Amino acid sequence: MNKKFVIILICSLFTFKVFGYEKFNLNDIDPSENIIVEDLYEPLEVTGDAIPWQLFKKTKEIEDCTIDKDGFDYCLIKPVYDDNVKKYNGKTVTIMGFMFPLEQSEKQKKFLIGPYPLSCPFHYHVGPSQVIEISSEKAIDFSFDPITIKGRLEVKYNKETGTFYYLKILKS
Repeated sequence: MNKKFVIILICSLFTFKVFGYEKFNLNDIDPSENIIVEDLYEPLEVTGDAIPWQLFKKTKEIEDCTIDKDGFDYCLIKPVYDDNVKKYNGKTVTIMGFMFPLEQSEKQKKFLIGPYPLSCPFHYHVGPSQVIEISSEKAIDFSFDPITIKGRLEVKYNKETGTFYYLKILKS
C-alpha cells in the first residue's frame, strides 16, 4: 500500500474524529479505494451571509494531461465554473471556513481557507474547488476554529498554482 496514502488517511481520520466531523463508519472503508475527504465528511455549515461551500463545489474539476517536450506526463486540474459561482466574481462576499496557514507564524497575511478543519500540516486534502487563497495587508491571528472574513472574491484560474479562487480581505 502507498505510504503517502496511509499517512494522509491517518491524519485525516484522526483530525475529523477528534473534531466530530465523521459521517461514515470506519469499518466500511476499503483500503484499495481512492478516498476523498469531500466524500467522507460534511463541509462546514456556514451562518449569516457567508457563501455556502456547496456552491463552490459546483465548479467542475477537469483533468487536462499532456506530454511535455522531454516525454514526461504533465497534468493540470482546470475549472469549469458554475454560473452561480461566476456571478460572485469581483463582488464583496463573506466566507466562513477553516484556515490553512502558508506562513510559519501565529499571524497570517496569506493563507488558504476551506470547509474542513486542518487534517495534515503538509497540504489541504480537498480539491481546488473547495479552497480559497486569502490575502490581507494586515496579518490576522491563526485559528483552528472556523473564522469569518469579508473580502473581494476573484473567480480566476491560476495555472501555476492550480488555484481557482482568491479573496482579498477588506477587514477581518
